[in-house]
Amino acid sequence: FGPMAFVPTYLHERFSVSLTMAGGLMAAFGLGGIIYTLMARHLVRHLGEAGMARLGGVMLALSWLILAFEDAWGWTPLATLLAGLGYYQLHNTLQTNATQMAPAVRGTAVSLFASAFFLGQSLGVFLVAQILDGAGHFKLFVATACALPLLSTFFATLLARHHRQSRAE
Repeated sequence: FGPMAFVPTYLHERFSVSLTMAGGLMAAFGLGGIIYTLMARHLVRHLGEAGMARLGGVMLALSWLILAFEDAWGWTPLATLLAGLGYYQLHNTLQTNATQMAPAVRGTAVSLFASAFFLGQSLGVFLVAQILDGAGHFKLFVATACALPLLSTFFATLLARHHRQSRAE
């Protein structure tokens, strides 16, 4: 997840945290993924796919705002936990829909999704590095926090519209 790759360096530069400790603080991202796995059935049942996408975007935004405004590294585990949980809610909703877009050519659809995902990750890291050099961590984190809810809400809106149309047919 693009900007997340820069968090350990940010922690090292801003709070003089060792890179080993900064990497360890990132483990909470994985813990967020594990929590998602344990709660996925419940989340899908109560929020639906569109709700999961929206909530995922909001959790990701909140995590970036915590990182941008934290005055001590102690807030980082909460931020990365929220990022992991939000990321997997949004990503898995996207991935599930990629498998359903074209059932007759499901393998091709998933291949295109995976290609777009990994190419986007690579391009994202490159672009974020360029932005980071010019704007710094704070502006990057706040811009990311602003963009994610917009993107996830746009996707959720399209998804909800698609589900309504499918039910109407």
